[in-house]
Amino acid sequence: MIIRKANKTDKAHVQILMDELNLYRKDIFSSDNQEFHKRINPYSLLKDIDFDESLIFVATNDSDQIIGFIQGSIEERKNHKLNKLGYIDEFYVQKESRGKGAAKNLFLELESEFKKNCCNHMTTHTDFENELSQQFYLHVGMNKATIEFWKKL
Repeated sequence: MIIRKANKTDKAHVQILMDELNLYRKDIFSSDNQEFHKRINPYSLLKDIDFDESLIFVATNDSDQIIGFIQGSIEERKNHKLNKLGYIDEFYVQKESRGKGAAKNLFLELESEFKKNCCNHMTTHTDFENELSQQFYLHVGMNKATIEFWKKL
């Protein structure tokens, strides 16, 4: 397995994985939360600029096929002691490739990049019903910080 920074030639493969991720999300949401997550427009397609302005890394298998990706961004937070945030925007490893270290290695690569960019913390959000994701983030040393609530009006 190789972890590397994604480039524009990876766009189609990363897009396929993003589509798989969004199908996976639909499978784990309860009927109550399906409505909360439903979009009028589908997720936007990746653009070349996404590979220039955000941090996207891919994991490839021995056949050089992309099996997972992580996308992050960096943000300044005014009026916070922890003011330079590394944020995990999207993260997915194909089901058949899980449990082999791809997710952890992708995570560590992005964490390293955040450190190189002087981020003093990193964060992400995951869905309440995505227990696999929550277990992973706890396993790699992240802490729970907030819970989001919603109500249809």
